[in-house]
Amino acid sequence: MFFSKIENVELVLPFKSKANKEEFEAGVIEIEAYGNVFGEEKYCYAMYDMTDAKMYVNKDYEDIISLLRNSTGKNIKVNFKIKKGKVKDFEIDLESLALAYNDERFCKLDLLASGLNDKDVWR
Repeated sequence: MFFSKIENVELVLPFKSKANKEEFEAGVIEIEAYGNVFGEEKYCYAMYDMTDAKMYVNKDYEDIISLLRNSTGKNIKVNFKIKKGKVKDFEIDLESLALAYNDERFCKLDLLASGLNDKDVWR
């Protein structure tokens, strides 16, 4: 039996965020990086919440949502795990998100769920 090593590859992709009423009330943050990922159009969806409940009280959540609504023209790093030429997993680099906005609060997000899709989740 042959074992294939997992390769880590970093890409810089544009991203968008959408906060509808239900997500806003639940206190979640949704981010979708998208673009050409190894020859295929892919959408890297991730849902986060705040690591510290005080961030909701301090209005950090509202500030972050406001910043993300204006994400046009910004890019973030996405780290992919590749095995046998196929994407097996990904992770949005929160430090690159913090750099895109010059705001360290983005590093305090906690991943709730993620998925790699062939279609935009908000279409």
